[in-house]
Amino acid sequence: MIYHIHPSTGLSLSAIGFGGMRFANPDDPEACAALVVAAYDAGINYFDTAIGYGKSEELFGLALREMKKTRAEKPFYVTSKTFANTPDDLRRDLETSLTRMGLDYLDFYHFWCLLSPELYQQRKGILKEFEKLKAEGLIRHIAVSSHMSGDDIGSMLRDYPFESVLLGYSAMNFLYRGPALDAAAAQRVGVIVMNPLGGGIIPQHPDRFAFLKSRAEETVVEAALRFLLNDARITTVLVGFSNQTQLQEALSAVDGFVPLADTQLAEIRAAMKDAFNTMCTGCQYCDHCPVGLPIPKLMDAYNQYLLSNNTQDIANRLNWHWSLLNDRAYFNQCTECGACEKLCTQHLPIIARLKEVGEAAEKARAAKG
Repeated sequence: MIYHIHPSTGLSLSAIGFGGMRFANPDDPEACAALVVAAYDAGINYFDTAIGYGKSEELFGLALREMKKTRAEKPFYVTSKTFANTPDDLRRDLETSLTRMGLDYLDFYHFWCLLSPELYQQRKGILKEFEKLKAEGLIRHIAVSSHMSGDDIGSMLRDYPFESVLLGYSAMNFLYRGPALDAAAAQRVGVIVMNPLGGGIIPQHPDRFAFLKSRAEETVVEAALRFLLNDARITTVLVGFSNQTQLQEALSAVDGFVPLADTQLAEIRAAMKDAFNTMCTGCQYCDHCPVGLPIPKLMDAYNQYLLSNNTQDIANRLNWHWSLLNDRAYFNQCTECGACEKLCTQHLPIIARLKEVGEAAEKARAAKG
């Protein structure tokens, strides 16, 4: 296992972390706990879960009961997250997480699911309670998790001294989130990357992402993870493991890691732009809609359709990633003024795509009743 120093805490964290959101069968707790322990035995020492991940915290608790026996000589670090907006709710969430996992404190606690700068401003008062919890020793480090754009995450990191940031980053959105990594490096904030495989899209489309491979024998999963391991701004790449096969493939990516030459990186980055020339790269130049449509977010949802050819993936992205699916106002206000298309550096047919996104959203809402 490779270990990196988390810059804002000085902790030595494994280059691969265990994401506790994707257990294959949560109703088989012994198997799930065994997977967590196997990752720990293999050298992974960063374990991420959340109060909203179903049974994940309880499953971690089973594994941690065994892992705590060797924690003194083989440290590990546990993180969780909260949606709470009030001090009482925040403390209640933390107490629930600690009880479920049988812990006295969390190493990192995440201010969770910040989808816009406005939402951050509305909620950031709760950070005073995070500070109280830290002073009490119930959490060690205050972290933040966000799906905002790279520039907006960067602004947030400059606004408050978070000690760690969890953000989605992969070969699919390196342009969209890159500024956040630059800002974190400048502020010496540790970066934990989630969704390194594009939410499963990369392994589902190995031919589309074959350009990531620098060696004939590596899998596209190994290549995608090694691309991230090569980035000095990233402390830990969080992988949501479902089974032992996925764990072994991630471990193989680390064991066989060799730093990429600058020429190789340049070739891969160029290939990314070519491979996704019909996909929105998230530059956000279009983000000045006269009627307030969040066009970059809607185009990100359309990207999922371009990869899978399944309109349900548009709805899933709107629902689970952006929390926009049920807000009809975002799908019927376009006046077709064309301002976004004039600003688009890729000359994409944004107006037509907005209609398709709206239709996919309406279809999904109708199916839900």
